[in-house]
Amino acid sequence: MAQIAQADESIEVEDLPQEVIDALPDDIREEIISGARDQIPEDVVDTLTPDIADRIPDSLVDTAAVNPGLTAVVVVIALLSVGGAIMGAIKGFIKMAVLLGVIAAVAWFFVLGR
Repeated sequence: MAQIAQADESIEVEDLPQEVIDALPDDIREEIISGARDQIPEDVVDTLTPDIADRIPDSLVDTAAVNPGLTAVVVVIALLSVGGAIMGAIKGFIKMAVLLGVIAAVAWFFVLGR
């Protein structure tokens, strides 16, 4: 965000300039007007033009770091994904070892068994 917007972190979402409010999607604008929302989602800010987005202070942008519950869920999902990938690799190596062992045993039987 622009340094001008970052300099004044005490602004409330209702105090944003009207052109910023008008540039927001209808559902977000209605939630701000009704007082149901006190921050603007980061993905919405990313869709705005740079000149409008620069006028929104960082304190009014809702990120995952602001919501510790969402951050915890994302971290747990990431850890489970990494664990699943590691287990899948181990399982693949075990299958390959068993298959190659069976092939070696069959080849040994036919070569030395005769």
